[in-house]
Amino acid sequence: MKKKYIYILAFLIIAILGYNSVYFKKLSDIKKTQKESFDFKAFADSIYYKGILKSKKTIALTDLITSIKTNQEAAFTKHGNRLGIGNSAYFMIKSTGKIIDIKDGIYTIADEKNGVVFIDTKYIFGNDLRDASGLVKLTDFKTNAQFNKVSESLNEIVRNEIPKQTKNVKIGDSISFSGAIKLNKKQTLFTDLLIIPSQIKLQ
Repeated sequence: MKKKYIYILAFLIIAILGYNSVYFKKLSDIKKTQKESFDFKAFADSIYYKGILKSKKTIALTDLITSIKTNQEAAFTKHGNRLGIGNSAYFMIKSTGKIIDIKDGIYTIADEKNGVVFIDTKYIFGNDLRDASGLVKLTDFKTNAQFNKVSESLNEIVRNEIPKQTKNVKIGDSISFSGAIKLNKKQTLFTDLLIIPSQIKLQ
């Protein structure tokens, strides 16, 4: 009889030890871990520092406007980037000008050759920089969520970099700047353009 109790006790001890040594993760948690194994920040760092800031695709705003007026289709094909079918495309541009106003993160620039343009240093969201760069393709990722995560990481880098670049910038200063713009084939005027910056420098 004593042996019976000993066996039962031994079984219970083994069962308890076995239960505590094994645990199960939810499938959703495993999938989440797998998704997050890709280092989006490192990827975005590479796009920004090694790609966008050194891109040969960036075109002077004046040259882009001239090119569009001369041959719109060719200009959109050569200098623009579109993810699908449509009349709009994103472009990486650069230019120079004088700051004539700063309000709520919006820099109003008297561009030397293109009239007044605006640089948004506050609301750096969306996919403008990612898409204008032409360095990231939807087919590189399995889901739209991952594709959009690239934009989020890239925008975060720029939101951190621009304040460093503009901490000594004030109204009246001359600057050089680069960034992303979105243009539509139906546009006939190129005034009051809104630029999502990639870099701003004092001249």
